[in-house]
Amino acid sequence: MSNERKRLKEIIDVIRRHNLIKDQSPENIRSMIEDLGPTFVKMGQILSSRGDLIPRDLCEELKKLRCAVKPMPYEEVEAILNREYNGHVDDIFASIEETPIGSASIAQTHKGMLKTGETVAIKVQRKDIYQMMTLDAKLLKRTISILKLDKFFGNVADLKAIVDEMYESAKEEMDFIIEANHIEEFKHNNDDIRYIKPLLVYKEFSTPYVLVMEYIDGSFINDKKALIEHGYDMEEIASKLADHYMKQAIDDGFFHADPHSDNIKIQDGKIAYLDFGMMGRLSTKNKELLNRCMIAIIKNDTSEIADVLTTLDTSHHTVDYRKLNRDIKKILDKNGTTDLIDIDVKEFALDMFDLLNSNKITLPKDISMLLRGIVVLEGVLEEIDPNINLMQVLKNRFQNQNLLTKENLERLSLVVAENVHDLVRMPGETLSLLRGINSGEVRFNVELHDSERRRNDKRHIAYQMMLALLDLALIIGISILMITKQKEQPWLFYIYMILAIILTAWLLLNMIHDKKKQ
Repeated sequence: MSNERKRLKEIIDVIRRHNLIKDQSPENIRSMIEDLGPTFVKMGQILSSRGDLIPRDLCEELKKLRCAVKPMPYEEVEAILNREYNGHVDDIFASIEETPIGSASIAQTHKGMLKTGETVAIKVQRKDIYQMMTLDAKLLKRTISILKLDKFFGNVADLKAIVDEMYESAKEEMDFIIEANHIEEFKHNNDDIRYIKPLLVYKEFSTPYVLVMEYIDGSFINDKKALIEHGYDMEEIASKLADHYMKQAIDDGFFHADPHSDNIKIQDGKIAYLDFGMMGRLSTKNKELLNRCMIAIIKNDTSEIADVLTTLDTSHHTVDYRKLNRDIKKILDKNGTTDLIDIDVKEFALDMFDLLNSNKITLPKDISMLLRGIVVLEGVLEEIDPNINLMQVLKNRFQNQNLLTKENLERLSLVVAENVHDLVRMPGETLSLLRGINSGEVRFNVELHDSERRRNDKRHIAYQMMLALLDLALIIGISILMITKQKEQPWLFYIYMILAIILTAWLLLNMIHDKKKQ
C-alpha cells in the first residue's frame, strides 16, 4: 500500500472513530484534530484566530491546541538528540527532564542544563514531521478538488489557500536555524527596551532539528493571580505589551505572529516572548501602506482606506469601488458614535475580514499575519486587563510619531533628486502640452469626486516642483561659486546660497506640515 493510501485510510479511520456526523461539539472536533496529527493541529491553530470563518465557541476550543498537543515518547526525543549530536549528548547536557514543559504541533520542549551550568529550554522537532505535513497537505488539496469544496466554500474562504498558508508557515517553523536567527534579530531590535526580556539562543548547540535557548522562569502573562501576588500591576503589563506590539509592527516591521498567552511570560519585571517559529516581516512598501490605512481608520477617511486596500490586493480581481466604499463606510459608521477606547478590536477585525471576503480582496501574507496577530493579542489583553484597547494605543502612537525621521528625510532627498531630473525635461514637455491645448488636440477629463483630496495632492506636487526649482538653482549657484570664488564680489553668491537654503528649508517644513495634516 502506498504512503498516500495508507495515510488516507488513517484519516478516514480517525474521522469514523470520532463519529463527527453525530457529534459536532467543539470538544469532539478538537479531540479529532489532535488524533489526526500535527498537520491538522497546525491548521486548527491557524483557524483558532479566524472567528470570521468558524464559530466563536469552536475558536476557543481550538486555542487549546496551541500547547496541549500529545507529546512524543521520550525515547524518540533521545533518538533525535543522539542523531543530531552524533551520540555526544552527554558532552553537551548535564541533564534533561523527560517530561516536556510544552508540546506543540511541530516540536516539544524539555528543560535541561548545559555542562557549563546554564539552565536551558531544548526544543526538539517531531520525528518525520516534514514528510507527514507534505503528504497531508497534498492529500487535503486533492480532497478539496475531488469534492469540489473550493466551490462550495468559495464565498467564505479559499480552502486551498488556507492549506498552502499552513504548509508554508510550517516549513519555515521546521527549520530551527531560521528560528535561531529570528531570536537574534528580535533581540537586536529590542535590546534598548527596558521592559522587554530578549531571549538568548545557543547557536553553537542548535541544529535544524534541535534548538537550545535560555530557559525563562517566571509566570505566564495571563496568570493574574501569581503576578498580582508578586506585586505586578496588570494594567501596566497590558499597556506595555500593547504598545510594544505596535512598535514591532510599525517601527521594526518584524513582529511576533503568534502572541498568545502561552508564548509570553513575565520574568524579573520584563516581558519575555518564548516561541519565535512564527514571525512576520512587513516589506517597506506594505509598512507604509499599513501606516496610511491605520491613520485613515482613525480619521474615518473612507476613500483613503479603499485606496490602500485595493493597492494591497493580490487577487487581481476587478474591485467594485462603489461597493467597497459603501462597505467601509458601514464599518466606520458602526463605530462612529463609539469612543475609541470602547471599540471592540476583535469585532472590528472580523468586520474587516468579512469586508475583504465579500469584495474578493486578498491581502499579502505579511499583512494577514499581522491582522491575525492583533486579534490574538487583543484576546490576551482581554484576559489580563480589559481596559487596555489597541485602538487607543494605536492613536497615541501615531499622534506621537515624529515625521523628521532619518527614513523620511532620505525619502525626501530621493524625491528632490527625481524632481531635479524631471525638471530638465519640463520646459520642452510644457511647450508641447501648451501647443496641444492651443490646437485642440488635447482635451481634459475632470472628475470632481473627492476634490478636496485632489487639491491637497496638487498642492503637494506644487511644493515638490518649487523645491526642485530652488534646489536646481542652489546647485547652479554652488557651481558658479566654485568657479568664481576668487573673482570680485564673491559675497553675492554666498548671499544667494544662504537665501536658497532658507527658502528650501521653509518649503521642506511646509511639505512636512502638509503631509501631517493629510
